[in-house]
Amino acid sequence: MNFKSATFKLSAIAATVLAATSANAALYKIVEVAPTGISADQYVEVYGEAIQPVASTYDAGINQLGCFEASADSTVCEAYKLAGDTRNWAEGVSYREEAPFGMDNSFSYVQEAGDFEDYCDSFLGYNTCKAWASTEWSGYKKELNKEQNALAFVEGDAGVWTNSYFNNVINALTANGDPVGNQSVIGDTRNQAVAPNSSSLTGGPYHQSRAWFSDGTYTVGSISSAYTNDNGDYYSTKAAIWDGTTTTEIAWYNDDEDDSDVLAQASLRSFYVDDADNKIIAVGFNNYDDQYMNATVFESDSKDLSAATWTQKAISGVQRTASDSVYLHSTAVDINKNQLILGQAKLRKPKNGAYAEELFVSFNGADTKILTETQSIFFKGAGGKAGAINNFNEIVGQIDAETNREEGGRARKHRGFIYPYGTQVQGSVSDRQAIFGNKAWWLDDLTNGETDGDLTISEANNAFRVIDATDINDAGVISATAIKCSVAGGYDTTSHNSYCGGGDTQEQIVAVKLIPISGATKGDIHVRSNDQTAVERQGAGLGWLVLTMLGLFSFRRK
Repeated sequence: MNFKSATFKLSAIAATVLAATSANAALYKIVEVAPTGISADQYVEVYGEAIQPVASTYDAGINQLGCFEASADSTVCEAYKLAGDTRNWAEGVSYREEAPFGMDNSFSYVQEAGDFEDYCDSFLGYNTCKAWASTEWSGYKKELNKEQNALAFVEGDAGVWTNSYFNNVINALTANGDPVGNQSVIGDTRNQAVAPNSSSLTGGPYHQSRAWFSDGTYTVGSISSAYTNDNGDYYSTKAAIWDGTTTTEIAWYNDDEDDSDVLAQASLRSFYVDDADNKIIAVGFNNYDDQYMNATVFESDSKDLSAATWTQKAISGVQRTASDSVYLHSTAVDINKNQLILGQAKLRKPKNGAYAEELFVSFNGADTKILTETQSIFFKGAGGKAGAINNFNEIVGQIDAETNREEGGRARKHRGFIYPYGTQVQGSVSDRQAIFGNKAWWLDDLTNGETDGDLTISEANNAFRVIDATDINDAGVISATAIKCSVAGGYDTTSHNSYCGGGDTQEQIVAVKLIPISGATKGDIHVRSNDQTAVERQGAGLGWLVLTMLGLFSFRRK
């Protein structure tokens, strides 16, 4: 799909009509995406994980506003595919991560229920850790008993992904709509990469493989080798990139596979191909002294993997070292053509009452900014999950929506957000940033319309509250996960914390796309209010979702 040639086809008259009918509607239209090729009795919850990229990144001119452009073709904008996966219960140990909880590279916190509780006590601090641990251990025990939990899908295309028995996840899509992820196969491996040019990783010498991102030519992720420590038969992992012909495993920074039963782990999560300088810049994390896992920039001196030499450097400001223990671990999850890197770092000690995952942006590994210190929806000690950054420097992810103490209290609730980051020098487009008033927003505030405008879209949007934004393409289309109120008219009010059916109706976890409304501007933003009465959620599965959202899903890239 060529976004540049196909998106902007409306006549001037049609564009005028569309702009008039969408006035005061909102900035985004929410479209729920049901799993393709998966029957309703096979899942309880659905998560939006990735959005199809545009075929080519466009330059200046009319196209710079993407699907917000007044003449944008809504058919094209809505056609970008979403990838997602389903759940029936808490997974316990991530089906994506190289190390449990993104940090347990000794595998000591996953031996029994009490270990899960120890992790929660030490690194989450909830007063509900016993219940949290019981839920997570129950999910992991089901996996150990070979019970299937996760099925993956690509919107409208059942043929591009075959669900294995038993767990499947998708992390990204290529511009052609090819899925990138991994699946577990009973009797074979817990993690096997599924991505373009990955057949060489199947049935070979590799114990496990994971695919996180691909442009259709190169795929990045990790490759594991079997290793036994005192906790059992596990693995060490190296960051890897492959193209179907050459597979390159990048050395650990300290080149130490085992240090007192702590096993080296590393991963590539995304990359940018610099054609002008004939090199690849990738990001993820690597293994350093004392087996600390730190966010890292990896750079090749050639696009030819068979000839390339790789260098690496830890991203400044979010490292853990023997002399700096502010963070427990960190990872970079995405990089764009402007060499802006998005990532997150887990606090080792509580800040403002929470062991938060702080979000950061770095330019090529230097000049690192902690997002929770920069914008209105963020606050000191806010926890989040980094989703993605597109080539217009628009960041999406998840952020705490409450300020209560988690240490000794309950987990905070979360909301999906967008942040038009950066300056024109860094590659940002001022007209596009102006749509958002040059500030970060909870996405729920951008799906709400004004009462004197056309409410067709915003009334439909009121059935959803976006709890996580996972990916965004250059057209501005977002993949996300939402809670849904299925009663007629959606939530009782348009407030952030409205009841669903008076508090007696169960909500659902669903995958959604957020489609920019053509012609929308800052004037179409109408902030939702907050109801004074505390709202208790009644959603099916929401209990374990709330308990796990910070502790389990911390490092999901897409």
